[in-house]
Amino acid sequence: MEQHENRVPALRVRALPSCTNAYGKVQAGWLLSQIDMAGSLDAERLSRGPVTTVAVNAFQFAAPILLGDVVDLYVERLRIGQKSITLKISVEAERMDGSHVRITDVIATYVAIDHDGKSRLLGES
Repeated sequence: MEQHENRVPALRVRALPSCTNAYGKVQAGWLLSQIDMAGSLDAERLSRGPVTTVAVNAFQFAAPILLGDVVDLYVERLRIGQKSITLKISVEAERMDGSHVRITDVIATYVAIDHDGKSRLLGES
């Protein structure tokens, strides 16, 4: 896979039988959950507190994720505003034979929130 200097590893998980359909392919909902987890971890770290997901662009699979694949999620910060963070989350899979496959790229936006669920400035708690 090509290297990207602005992205950082955010999450690494294995595709288990509970994540797949009857044909051994990962369900899209499971992947979206992992994407949101990777993005929110980075956004929470940057905002120093809770965030909520406000937008996720449509995503398309370039290849399926198979049972047993190790799924790597990378985060690249595209935009940091006063209250929001926009991230590019890239997904790759390492196959059981050691090969690497690009799966998808997603753009997601997170807003920093306070304990009442109202938006707040980044870095404030």
